[in-house]
Amino acid sequence: MTDFSTIKKLFHISGPNGFTSDEIQIIKDIFGNLPQVFVDYYSELGKIQNLNQTQDSLIIPERFQFYNHNDYLIFYTENQHARVWGIHKDNLSNLNPPVYMSYDEKEWNLETEKLSDFFNAMAYLQASFALKFTAECFYEIDNEGLSFIVENYKNKGVSFKQWAEGINFYGNYDDEVIVIMSNNQLFYSSNTEDHFLEMDKVLSELVTEL
Repeated sequence: MTDFSTIKKLFHISGPNGFTSDEIQIIKDIFGNLPQVFVDYYSELGKIQNLNQTQDSLIIPERFQFYNHNDYLIFYTENQHARVWGIHKDNLSNLNPPVYMSYDEKEWNLETEKLSDFFNAMAYLQASFALKFTAECFYEIDNEGLSFIVENYKNKGVSFKQWAEGINFYGNYDDEVIVIMSNNQLFYSSNTEDHFLEMDKVLSELVTEL
């Protein structure tokens, strides 16, 4: 079973809430082999709404028929359907394959080297909107502020290469996240009020409102 402890700590998830084997079989009937990390995620975390549907959307089994593609298994979509993420069909037998992003479902570019990295990165992005305590809006940050964050907060170790010209994640606690988009836009949130206030006190001094 894939280790999803990072996501569980971030969202304070205490137990599994995923799709049944019969529901996942709907996807297998369309695509055949599925990566083990994919199956584990859908089985354990797939039905958790704030993790998978707050901003962008994990595609649920009964909707895969609407995302059929000759070369990719499309499993995640941006909230306005302006971009999608998928796994190349040649990689569906891999345990933990790379994930690609596309704007037009014709040109595809590598987003993350591993599917598990994608799920963690997307969890951080969803968390920025879904956790109990969030910043009031997106902020602009200059190079000095960015350097401060890099030096004083832990890099979460996953990122998006393609989306928004790159998205990185930071934070010193398991249940908080600082999102840096395009190197100059910042948003942050936490599932614990004390952690959020500690973060907000520092970060609010570094930013200007967009």
